[in-house]
Order: sequence, then C-alpha cells, then structure tokens
Amino acid sequence: MPRRQPVARAAVPADPAKLPTKQRIEQAALQLFAAKGFEATGIRDIADRAGLSTSALYHYMGSKDELLVAFMVESMTELTRVACAALDGAEGPAAQLAALVRAHVGFHTLDAQRSLVADDELRALSDAAFTKVMQLRDGYERLWAETLERGMRSGEFSFGDARITRLALLEMCNGVARWYSDRGPKHPAEIADSFADLALAMVGARRDAQPVRTLDVRTPVVRGRPTREILALVDAELRGTGDGSPDGAAQESGTR
Repeated sequence: MPRRQPVARAAVPADPAKLPTKQRIEQAALQLFAAKGFEATGIRDIADRAGLSTSALYHYMGSKDELLVAFMVESMTELTRVACAALDGAEGPAAQLAALVRAHVGFHTLDAQRSLVADDELRALSDAAFTKVMQLRDGYERLWAETLERGMRSGEFSFGDARITRLALLEMCNGVARWYSDRGPKHPAEIADSFADLALAMVGARRDAQPVRTLDVRTPVVRGRPTREILALVDAELRGTGDGSPDGAAQESGTR
C-alpha cells in the first residue's frame, strides 16, 4: 500500500550522479521502499530512479529481496553497536534506559528511511531471511529486556508486564522515523531527551522516592553519556567512520 514518508532522509545524503553505480541502485531502492513500500516497488522503478536500464540493473544486483535483507541486516547490526556504545558508562538502570532510548531515537532520526524500511517490511522476507533478521532483533531487544529487569530488581522501576512494556517502548521510539523532519523545529537531541523522559515515566523510574528524569541522568547521581555524544556515535556508525566525536554532523542537523 502506498504511504507517505514525511522526510526523504538518508544517513549520508549524496548526489546520485557522483555515487558508484551499486550505491546509486541501493539508494534508489531504499528511497522507493520507504516511500511506496517493498511490494509496490518494481525492478523497473528502481532502474528508472537509478538512471539505468533494467538489464543493466541486473548486472549490479541480484534481486530486490536481497537488497531488502541487506538493508535490514545492516540496520540492526549498526543499531546494536550504537546501543552497546551508548550503554558504556551508563550507571544504573535509569541511565541505561535513557541511553537506549536516545540511541534508538537518534538512529531513527538520522537514518529515517532505512529505519522505516527495517521496521515495516518484515512481512516481505522469506522464511530464512526472516529468521536471520529476527535473531539480530532478539539480540538487540535483549539489551532492553535486561535493563528493564535490572530496574525492577533494584526497585528503581515499577511496571506491570515486562514484555508489553518493552514492546511499547520500542514501538514508541520506532515511530519517530514516520514523522521526523530535519526541517522541523526540534533538534534530534531534543527529541531524544523528550522520549527518554517519556520512557522513564512509563517504567515509573524513581530514586529516593522522587521521579527520575533526563536531567537527573546527567547528574553525578545517575551518570550517562550526554545526548549529543550518543548522537555523534550514531552519526559515526552511519558514516562508517567509527569516530564518536561530538563534532560530527549529528550536531549540525536539526532546526533549519
């Protein structure tokens, strides 16, 4: 079913004419999958968007199914690496949950197209590909499950069903890719902090009988990485630089 994608944002925007042919094909496919959906996108659509004939397209790629699987595997692998890096140095369940939310929201704002495709197109995968992608997802979601469990054991969190709580948190964060625009009034860091506050409220995070909020997570009492540092980690991962410096493009994007 055709759907609207409010922001045509790729992780590293580039002039298609300057890209190698294979990357041009991948960018075209990703844009179309995000805007139209996988099933509604044909090989001819990808060829036209990439500026190639259909016969030339097959010289550089196997099938659109292989492209979809590659997008999903890369997205989950990179998201998991960013989440693990964000958790490094986060002390206590509240700081850890805030770090996971900031990393997830940051990823879904800075790489909205691929995030949308990875979240929405599981139904289009073959059984073997579905199993592969779900194994990666299960590993990622385990980080959230363990954080929630630690919060409950320590008494910092108070919520009902752990599985429902985890899925609700993830769905809340996934939704950012549907509406975020870098032409909007909020910087990704502001959005990430707002979502972290919502997440802490959802799990009833408390310390010394007081609600814990993102401001508390940045104090010596509950330590965690600053939000813009986490966004720099996301940006570095998406660019393949491995450099989590806060001077990266994640600080530049936002309000126009």
